[in-house]
Amino acid sequence: MAGELLLKPGKQSKYFSYRKILFHRFFVGLLLFVVVFLVFIVVFNAYSVSPPRTDFHEPVNLEKSGVQVVEIKRDAPLSESRVSNCSYWDCFNVYRCGRGGHDKITIYIYPLKEYLTEDGHPISQLSREFYIVLDTIKRSRYYTPEAEEACLLIPSIDTLNQHQFASKHLSQVLQSLEHWNNGENHLIFNMLPGFTSNYNTALDLNTGKAIIAGAGFDTWTFRHGFDISIPVHSPIAEKIDNSQPAQKNYLIISAQLNIPHDYLAELQSIASSSIDLLLLEQCKTENGKTDHLKRSEYTTGRVFEYPEILKEGLFCLVVRSKRLTQAILMEIIASQCIPIIIADSIVMPFNSHLDWHRIALFVPENNIKNLVKIVHSVSKERRGELYWQLRWVYEQYFASVEKITLTTLEIMNEKVFPLAARMYEEWNTPEHLYGPVNPLFLPVTAPKAPGFTAVVLTYDRVDSLFALVRKLVRTPSLAKILVVWNNQRKAPPPSSEWPVINKPLKVIRTKENKLSNRFFPYDEIETECQLTIDDDIAMLTPDELEFG
Repeated sequence: MAGELLLKPGKQSKYFSYRKILFHRFFVGLLLFVVVFLVFIVVFNAYSVSPPRTDFHEPVNLEKSGVQVVEIKRDAPLSESRVSNCSYWDCFNVYRCGRGGHDKITIYIYPLKEYLTEDGHPISQLSREFYIVLDTIKRSRYYTPEAEEACLLIPSIDTLNQHQFASKHLSQVLQSLEHWNNGENHLIFNMLPGFTSNYNTALDLNTGKAIIAGAGFDTWTFRHGFDISIPVHSPIAEKIDNSQPAQKNYLIISAQLNIPHDYLAELQSIASSSIDLLLLEQCKTENGKTDHLKRSEYTTGRVFEYPEILKEGLFCLVVRSKRLTQAILMEIIASQCIPIIIADSIVMPFNSHLDWHRIALFVPENNIKNLVKIVHSVSKERRGELYWQLRWVYEQYFASVEKITLTTLEIMNEKVFPLAARMYEEWNTPEHLYGPVNPLFLPVTAPKAPGFTAVVLTYDRVDSLFALVRKLVRTPSLAKILVVWNNQRKAPPPSSEWPVINKPLKVIRTKENKLSNRFFPYDEIETECQLTIDDDIAMLTPDELEFG
């Protein structure tokens, strides 16, 4: 019995040793199987050839032949009216963006179709300029043929000139678009808004939440940070070359034909008494038709070739008219004539990125009678800076419909992906004039708007206020003066008594006499830097202000 007890442990130990060997062999075999399987997969993937990826979304066809004809019924639903207070927070779905990467939007163009009314009349004709817009987008780095992947969608319906379509029918067409969704993430181009006699400054069309890349905006209709202001393209400007006369023969030239009567009377008075303004009028041929390539001098009737005469002017006028934005602006810039803008509420093209104070002078409409004095107050250095900037800006952003379109897309891309945006200097500083920008130094000017706004709080000290204004305008970085008039019992002085200056000045009358009025975020403050100063602070010099 004792022997049996001694044998049992030995048998049990042999049993457990045998089980350990079996488990060891099992796991070793499993590991070898996994290794062999992984090697097989790697070899198979290395030598196998996957079929080429096929693109099921063909690029949009922009040829007119063979397009689908769509009839719009009389009772077809209309798109909703334009949302007047849109922003990227409530009218734009940013979650559609990002398919092109973290720094690039994607843009889809609707297939080209011919839309007809029930009577068989075409709703919109495809113009040469709009075809170029669509073709430029198609050839750009932003284009995608797939609507589901698009950040922006472009209707292939010509909306450039409002005279070429009926707003009701076109609103029905927009509503019929497959991905319209009340215009969300749609971009619509327009250069000539409004109808004859009463030109509105925004496109008269039910565009819902769509973004408008349009010309002619004023500060009331432009949705800041959402819409994009573009220029009116001029075919005449495209033909103007780089050549310049040996010297500028005229200080100021006015060649615009549609100047309102009250402003024209002021200019006629200046031209009759001063040789500094060459006032030109339209010329008519023998059969009584207007010759748009000639201009006649107001005082002598002498005939000049247009637009060649623009090159002989140092400054050229662009005056507010029924249509706020004029094609002559591009012709003036292409001729390297410094534009003088006399239109108080105008929104300049690409104003969110281009510094127009480096391109043009701005004169208030109620100060047009002091035009010559204001121009004479501009230093030679300032004139030189404006002159040499002009042609570069035109060639860079305005020289053709293609460049206008691509600039619009670049601005749109930077609005969606601000971290990929270019700096202020890259948009406004030509390297051939100023040299490359050193990346080790901070920008000289704030990126939103250059310079500073002087906010002057005043009550009734007119003499010291005027003295302060004259001193402030001598500061090169000053962008605008905002006078906060805190006296409710007395009106501010009339415009004729204010100093003649070459910087914008606006007076805001407050409802209550409070010192805190100086800190109110007025809409007129467009710069990121602001100088708040009292009307009796006269000890600061322009050099000290500029240093600050």
